Amino acid sequence: MKMRIMKTFSMTVVLLALTALPAHAGWVATTQEDVSYYGNGLLKQVPSSQEGGPESIMNFAKGTMTMVDHGSRTYTTFKFEEFCAFLTKMYADAPPNVLEMVKQMNQSRPKPNVTIKKIGKGETIAGYATTKYQVDNNGQPERIVWMAENSRFKSFAAAFWKQASDGVRKMRQCDDIGISGEAVDTSAAYLDLMKKGWLMKEELVNENEMGAASGPVVKLVEKNLPASTFGVPKGYMKIPLAQFNIGN
Repeated sequence: MKMRIMKTFSMTVVLLALTALPAHAGWVATTQEDVSYYGNGLLKQVPSSQEGGPESIMNFAKGTMTMVDHGSRTYTTFKFEEFCAFLTKMYADAPPNVLEMVKQMNQSRPKPNVTIKKIGKGETIAGYATTKYQVDNNGQPERIVWMAENSRFKSFAAAFWKQASDGVRKMRQCDDIGISGEAVDTSAAYLDLMKKGWLMKEELVNENEMGAASGPVVKLVEKNLPASTFGVPKGYMKIPLAQFNIGN
């Protein structure tokens, strides 16, 4: 159940969590790209040193995001919907016609029509047996997904994605640059698949599609996560999104 949401936008996103909350029973998933902490409606992603970039956490219940830069000891917080305005300004500040070109490119993509079929048994990943699925878009293979459908985390996954689905769509919608929010990984069929268990690995079949492959997961453990896991360290300065160094 790996979320590379902001990789689509070449960035990571984070939320400012409340430090007064109790510990969250959750899961920690490790890949070569990052370590992800999953709580009750909360997701924190810590990129590897090779990947770089800010730490990320999302609060799907509140619909807020925060990005944290430990190097500069700064952070920024915003609503999911506010990221669209940031993207629009970013492209508008680029050389002439870039915004219009990006908008036309995004609008030219056909509306997704996603169907999913079970291929069969997949390999064991991080000690968990997997089931292999093929995700088709408009009748063509788009990606292959390996899901661990273990009873230990099935109910957790279902509850997490029930909260996260709406936020995922909001983060992927920006009419100003031609992104409707409709994509393979925001479709009802794909999100329903995520509720079946844990996404252990994902490979794109069609490299021309927007999106990012995930995994493989190399370690997956259940853990009680203290509230501080999803908080911003004391002493960090809050700055506007426009001033935050996303590409660091």
